[in-house]
Formats: sequence, structure tokens, C-alpha cells
Amino acid sequence: MLKKIFIAAVIFLVAGQFGICNAAMPRNQMFLGGFTFGSRYSEMIKMYGEPIQVSDHVEDNYTCRYGDSVAIGYNKFSNKIQSITVSANNGWTTPEGLSVGMNISRATELYGTPDYKRIGKIKTAYCYFHGNREFGFIIVFDNKSEKILVLSVHGGNTMVSFAESYKNIVARVMN
Repeated sequence: MLKKIFIAAVIFLVAGQFGICNAAMPRNQMFLGGFTFGSRYSEMIKMYGEPIQVSDHVEDNYTCRYGDSVAIGYNKFSNKIQSITVSANNGWTTPEGLSVGMNISRATELYGTPDYKRIGKIKTAYCYFHGNREFGFIIVFDNKSEKILVLSVHGGNTMVSFAESYKNIVARVMN
């Protein structure tokens, strides 16, 4: 009996250590439009062309827009993408085909239970983490229709890490 308890405890600890019990979204699924946190900004420009707008910057961090529904945060110094936010069904999908406008049940079928939830009166946000909260994938959906409104991948930037700011990022993406 004691041996069975010991084996069960070891399995529980090992599973927790390696994330088997977590619903962590695999890194290779945290892409939108073929890019993710850490992708080279110059490669995105090659694929999609110059953005229609580039914002003022803080330090070397900029935000650019492709139309009204795609916002890309990037660091000019490192040439790395820090965030991608998509707010319309415009062809920007995850590798599994998840897009804005789909039902949230499709996301949970693909990726399981989220690591963090923020439930509002009108919208809910699900957040899936990668690694030790190095970056995350955020899905915002309408509570009534259960349709996805926003897909967003975020990582840390040169000023603050994702682990320190994900709740603020989720709040900002929900607005």
C-alpha cells in the first residue's frame, strides 16, 4: 500500500514538473499569420509589406498596423516581434486554423483548459502560457455569442517581462 502511494506521488510530481497536467499551448501553435513572439520583424515585412501605420515609440519598442485589425509590437533594436494582435477574421490564423469569429469551444478543443481566465460582463479572456510564462497566447471572446473577438500572442519586451505583465496585457486586449 505504501509503495502504491509513493509511486502515485512520484507520478504526480513528475507530471507537474514537466507540464503534463498543465494545458500549456505548444510553442509551435502560438503563431498568427505565420509569426510569433521572437520572430524577425524584417521577415514579416518581406511577407506582408510595409505597414500602413507605425506608432511613436518608447525606447526601441514600436507598434505598427496592417489595416484596422492587425497590430504588431516589435523592438527595432533587436528586430524581434513582441506581440501580434488580430481583431477580425482576415486570414491571420493559428497553425491549427483558429481564427477570429470561430466559437470558443473550438479553441478549448484544440488547446484545452486555459492557464488563466479573466471573466468580464461582456467579454472573457483565456490565456495560455508557454514555458515559465515567457510568453502567452490570449483569446478574447464574447460571453453571449461565444465567438472569438481577438487572438493575440504576447511576450516580454526590453522593459518588462510577460510574466510580470500578463494580467495588464489581458485587460488591455479585452478593451
